[in-house]
Amino acid sequence: MSTMPTEERIGQAWRLHRSGDYAAAIDMFDEILRKTPNNIDALYGIGLAQQGNGNTGSAVEAFQKALELATASLKAVEVTSVVDGHHGANDLDTYEDDRYLLLQRMIKQRLTELGAQPSAKATIEE
Repeated sequence: MSTMPTEERIGQAWRLHRSGDYAAAIDMFDEILRKTPNNIDALYGIGLAQQGNGNTGSAVEAFQKALELATASLKAVEVTSVVDGHHGANDLDTYEDDRYLLLQRMIKQRLTELGAQPSAKATIEE
């Protein structure tokens, strides 16, 4: 198992994905997820690599989990934002809400490409 930081390993896995080495990218994203199972970036990445490798079921599963986490994270950011005196969703003083809104849209697009619907746990805020 690698000792390089998670962000660096995610970058390496993305490079493998972009080069078309989906199997190696899957292995690296899987290694990251064994250590940090709720890493949204690794879940999205493994979903794309699984999709590229023709593993539709595994891709949908990864995207569904990433979508659930992005939805939960957005809700948490909204609560924190309101508690801190901001306006909640899409508050221009924060970047976290934009990140999770964008992730939700990207993941929904991938699920649509695969002919899947978002799970009931992952309601998309639009």
